Amino acid sequence: MKNWKYYKKIINYFKEKKLLILIYIIASLAITAINTIIPVIDAKGLEAITKVDMPNMLKFALILLFCNILYRIISFINTVCSSKIQDSVEIKIKEDVSKELFNLEIKNFDKEGTAFFAERINNEPRVLAGIFNRFRYNLTYFLTSLGVVFYIFYVNVYIAIYFLLFSFIFFIISIRRTKRWEGERKKYNEMHEKYSSNFGELIRGIKDIKVLNLKNTLIKKTTKDQKAIIKYDYETRLKDEKMFFITNFLDNIFDLFFIVLSIILIKNNLLNGANLLVIYMYKGKATGFVDSLADIYRNFKDINLSVERLYEIVDGDKYSKEVYGSREIKELNGKLEFKNVYFGYDKSNVLKGINFTIKPNETIGIVGKSGVGKTTMFNLINKLYTPNEGSILFDDININELTENTIRENISTITQDPYIFNMSIKDNLKIVNPNITDEEIEEKCHLCMLDKYINSLDKKYDTLVGENGVILSGGLKQRLAIARALVKNSKIIMLDEATSSLDNETQDYIHDSIKKIRKDYTILIIAHRLSTVIDCDKILVIDDGKVVGFDTHENLIKNNKYYQKLYRKELL
Repeated sequence: MKNWKYYKKIINYFKEKKLLILIYIIASLAITAINTIIPVIDAKGLEAITKVDMPNMLKFALILLFCNILYRIISFINTVCSSKIQDSVEIKIKEDVSKELFNLEIKNFDKEGTAFFAERINNEPRVLAGIFNRFRYNLTYFLTSLGVVFYIFYVNVYIAIYFLLFSFIFFIISIRRTKRWEGERKKYNEMHEKYSSNFGELIRGIKDIKVLNLKNTLIKKTTKDQKAIIKYDYETRLKDEKMFFITNFLDNIFDLFFIVLSIILIKNNLLNGANLLVIYMYKGKATGFVDSLADIYRNFKDINLSVERLYEIVDGDKYSKEVYGSREIKELNGKLEFKNVYFGYDKSNVLKGINFTIKPNETIGIVGKSGVGKTTMFNLINKLYTPNEGSILFDDININELTENTIRENISTITQDPYIFNMSIKDNLKIVNPNITDEEIEEKCHLCMLDKYINSLDKKYDTLVGENGVILSGGLKQRLAIARALVKNSKIIMLDEATSSLDNETQDYIHDSIKKIRKDYTILIIAHRLSTVIDCDKILVIDDGKVVGFDTHENLIKNNKYYQKLYRKELL
């Protein structure tokens, strides 16, 4: 019952397919009726055969043929409806859950790994979408079996009671088996998620793994993890087989006692041969309602586990969500301010009381040793993380008051290795602004000194760049990322050591591109080399999570000892 609110959400997905569900239910009821009738016709046909009753033999053969043809037609309709319902629901669940996934704070992905979430989003919607079909099958089989039980009560009450007693024993065994299976599935899922997360990291880091010659070491590690999963799966299946053996043994005992009971009843004139034949034809379905009940119980457990695994991501307290304000601003002026900001990824603070103000359309360089909090500041500006203390303001408005769209649309961040989508150059630009014209795209690429290279390609702007822009050099990827920021028309552009791994000539190209646009944007540049930011309007100097200088290069080189030390070290 604790998950009932989630079940209601899932039911709402099915409500969108009311007509298909109605056809599906009618077809399922028809299948149930046919399944109930066919054994009776079989029994009557066999009875006619034993009596060599030619007219009835032909009659029951034709009826049976008609029922089987009708069964196949209705089953086909049922399968088509089921597939359409299941596919539609699965797509809708994945779509909604994916939207919610993007509302999780980045620290959740830092902790669990992206493959962990991918595993759940790929698997659990499929389980939930299959609810309808699984319950339909079990319910149809249950109703058919129940009808058979009532029919056997009508034919012979003694055998019916015998069937019910044995069915109760089978049901108890099935319930115990399901309870054990539930715990085993939880553990298996945890092991598999851990393996998938580690394997996902293996794929994402394949370049570094190759150059570090870690291939064999990491393959051995993942193989060891996989063997542990296979071993656990084997052990659980072995337990299942043991339980299956016990069940089959009891089933054989059931058949033996059934024959003994039938003999006793026939000797005492409480059962005749014709009725025994009918009951024998029904025997499998008579105990089937217990299997159906056990399967329904198991399906509830399975679904409940999937609901918990899926909705603890999007609706639980385990994973924190991003929180935004309601103030929507189409275009910010570009003023940015940090007021006594403290932040740490764990218990210790990376930023320790940061204070500074950046005016609209200023270009600011940010310098300091590695690990002092420069990239962390960018993460906070993007609201990927939230300060532990203090506040961040855009145009004198607290970032927490602004909508997600206001923040995301007004900021573009270019990293040392910007992500380029596996599509054409034009589509990589249009993805952030679908309405932009080809002429505007060419203009932005000209500003970023990309047009000459693009026009040298056979397909020009329609050239596919490959996974993460594999055909592009580092400098071209940087310039394409800058062009994408201009196409997006973000007021604030941030470059996170975007040129640190590039040669001097390529750096000059990119800095020339920045010079051309700097008067219209607020630009923040985290620099590995001080020489690349000396012409910025101001330079923000960070040390040990604190601001130790914020002025022009000329003033800092005169008055700031820490900056002087950094500058001299670079010249050596």
